[in-house]
Amino acid sequence: MKLFAALFAVATLATQPLAAQSSGRPTQMVIQAGIDEGGLALGGDFLVNDTATESYGGYLRLYSKDEDKGAPAIFALGASGRGHVKVGIFEYYLSPGFGLIHYNLDETELLFGPTLTYGLTADIDPYIGLGVENTKLYSWMGEHKGLIKDTFLAHVRFRL
Repeated sequence: MKLFAALFAVATLATQPLAAQSSGRPTQMVIQAGIDEGGLALGGDFLVNDTATESYGGYLRLYSKDEDKGAPAIFALGASGRGHVKVGIFEYYLSPGFGLIHYNLDETELLFGPTLTYGLTADIDPYIGLGVENTKLYSWMGEHKGLIKDTFLAHVRFRL
């Protein structure tokens, strides 16, 4: 128990400089929507800017099920980092990450794997932007391995 307490104290002290560098304040919220092979597709990102070109945060995606077309219901939740470049009113970004995927077609499975999102956002004003993005969800385990979902969604970005 003393060893655990000592390791916890060292880890806490080691991360203090990192916490001081980042404000920890949410800086962007992105809401996605679109139509997929299963029907309605919704999503959201919650991002904190670390530097002018890097941010980190979490993502959530929900895809409808259509048994006739063989489209599974998918609920994906994970963490990602985002690199972005601003050129004029446009912001281009690439966002790799990892997460859990709840996959339900004939049976329910919990999958884990990487995700890759890239997109383009046009600024409407300093706080709101409209754009489009492509999200790819992959699985490394379970019966379904490889590319699970590949979708294009429209999005609205809010800077907080």
